[in-house]
Amino acid sequence: MQKEDLDLFKKWFLDYVNRFSSPEAFIKENIQLKIEHTARVRENILLLAKTEKVREEGCRLAEAIALFHDLGRFEQFMKYRTFKDSESENHALLGVKILENIGILSRLPLREKDLILKAVEYHNLMEIPGCPGNSREFLLYSKLIRDADKLDILKLVSEDYAREEKSRNPALEFDFPDTPGCSEKVVADILNNRMVKLTDVRNRNDIKLLRLSWIFDINFQATLALLKQHGYLDTILSSMQETEEVQIIRKHLKSCLNAFETEIRA
Repeated sequence: MQKEDLDLFKKWFLDYVNRFSSPEAFIKENIQLKIEHTARVRENILLLAKTEKVREEGCRLAEAIALFHDLGRFEQFMKYRTFKDSESENHALLGVKILENIGILSRLPLREKDLILKAVEYHNLMEIPGCPGNSREFLLYSKLIRDADKLDILKLVSEDYAREEKSRNPALEFDFPDTPGCSEKVVADILNNRMVKLTDVRNRNDIKLLRLSWIFDINFQATLALLKQHGYLDTILSSMQETEEVQIIRKHLKSCLNAFETEIRA
């Protein structure tokens, strides 16, 4: 990808998201949240790509993926007033549809266009599909966007949990109720090193644990280092009532982080 391609995409993106301006505070706040999220995911993916020694042209491709990864979120929130895919539509597939309908990627070689579309489509799946056509190059970029995205969502929710209750953004927790305890299935998944499914989430504690379970899908040593540096996992756990169950989960997750760091280094 050439620099002029990426410059065009950045300009088009800003023009596109400006269509979703609204005087309503709730919509305005969450549209702006996704604009800022996209900017930080671009920063994250470039940091990770450079750490992985990706060349300059490849870094531009990675940044384009980050720019477009949540494109569907804007139309989704304006139409449904939620970021919860199960109560609206899959935002990744919606983003792919928008990109294909507008044809903004048609200026690129077919390989780059397909790679961007597939990376956007797969970025929010529980795992990257093991399809025969998924090349090593595609797997690299898919892992980069998944890590870059998770890093910023963990940052966002950690900051949200650190605020006073009255100023928190309910859209970040998909409007789940603030009831006590955690679902047995959710806890079992974490203690068995599995990512939690949104369909098993019943309350705000569960959605916190779902995000903590993302450590089981971290791909790069730099991502783990940033998680530790910023203390996102500790912040999320500290926002939960200090029960014996939470203590067990904290100990398990810290043990897993240390094990994963050793594994990735090897």
